[in-house]
Amino acid sequence: MQSDKVHKAVMAVAILFCLSPLLRAEQSDLSQSFLDKARKAKASGAAASDGEAPLPASNQEDSYENTVSSSTLSLIRPPKDEQSEQINLQEGSEGEAGGEEIINTDKPDASASIKTPQFKKVEKSSSQKAKEPGRGIKWIDSSTRNFNLKVEPQTSGIMTPNLGMKFETVHQVLSKNISWMMSGKSKVYVYQNRQSFLRNEPVASSWSGAFFSPTEDRIVMYDEPKNTSKMLSQFTHELTHLFVEEFFNPPSEGYKLEPPIWLNEGLAVNMEDISSSTKGGVWANDLVVINIISQSEKLKLLSRLRSGQRLTAEERRAAASNMVTAKTVVFTNFADFVKNSSYDIAEQKGDVENWYFQAYAMVRFLFRSKNSDYPDKRIQFEQFTKLMKTFEDKKDSKGKVMRDEQGRVIKKRMSTEAALKKAYGFRNMQDFETKFWKWLVEMQRQERQKIKNGLI
Repeated sequence: MQSDKVHKAVMAVAILFCLSPLLRAEQSDLSQSFLDKARKAKASGAAASDGEAPLPASNQEDSYENTVSSSTLSLIRPPKDEQSEQINLQEGSEGEAGGEEIINTDKPDASASIKTPQFKKVEKSSSQKAKEPGRGIKWIDSSTRNFNLKVEPQTSGIMTPNLGMKFETVHQVLSKNISWMMSGKSKVYVYQNRQSFLRNEPVASSWSGAFFSPTEDRIVMYDEPKNTSKMLSQFTHELTHLFVEEFFNPPSEGYKLEPPIWLNEGLAVNMEDISSSTKGGVWANDLVVINIISQSEKLKLLSRLRSGQRLTAEERRAAASNMVTAKTVVFTNFADFVKNSSYDIAEQKGDVENWYFQAYAMVRFLFRSKNSDYPDKRIQFEQFTKLMKTFEDKKDSKGKVMRDEQGRVIKKRMSTEAALKKAYGFRNMQDFETKFWKWLVEMQRQERQKIKNGLI
């Protein structure tokens, strides 16, 4: 109870500092913590040394330093045009927006009457073979235990040594965490530099260092011998996407089931973060030092401030003794966030960085709630992901199984709420969110105390 009061006091002070930006629903950048200073210096130094172009205006807020994590902008999903390539909805399949129903017999199949944009028929045509990327490039072919590599020869400079073995190290990290999702050998294309990557890959964005193409089942990236850690971090992120895609869409099935965006991206960011350190890297640090507030708590505090209620001396002392930074991020209500539309809404608001941060935090809570070298909730998380790809009978208000005009059982994809209840025992989405905040408050309190004591 006392920790909740401290947390609210910290949030109140943070909102006092950041009131004007929050009223505009923007992120404040008033932090002067050691972590922010180090990150800003690193970001500016990397940009100067690599000679990379600035971020496109559509992805900028005020400046690069306004991002939650220094690596966030390299993780944004590939363009939608690439994702929808060679995937067509069955005629009359759009249904109602946000629906999750399909009509079939015992299991979803390609002949089912589709009622959801999340469940798509895949046209498999051998005549439409994907074109070889990098036309005219004489790729250096190699193979390791888990990867088939195509590397563009270096025309100048050096190539990262033992690239295949470095990828195998990433594979080992994932095998310790999400082994149930992992499949066979993966295809990886590595261009010699950023210029070649952008020149030969039309779907590549100037801010992206790598991407995963689900239609061609390959990871595409470029070599960065002077920044191997960044390259491997991005590779980990995209390899996680590849495994998630194949987990939700086994090659033997004749349909495409879209993984939930928040789960897909949140897991990829978590795997990327622990690839640098088993206890986590930049994202784990941000989760400790940044003040995070719920949407409902933000509204309550703003109402209090507008009414002229000032913080008590006790609240100010508690906040001053616990705050590490003045930066504040508002998390969307979980019931709204797990909808795929939440990403599009964040994109429209220019709030993608915070969207990724929340996805990271939610998956972190479900998967690795402790700062340990091993995911303490691995078994529950495995069950949860498996439930998220299952279908169940749709029932009416009286509990009777529903059927269509032909007598076929109506199936619906298991909801996030139902999967969380079965795997974790959460009563509903509100219970999930309540327990998340209780965990976050205590975790931040413990870790911030370590910072104050000079232990981190």
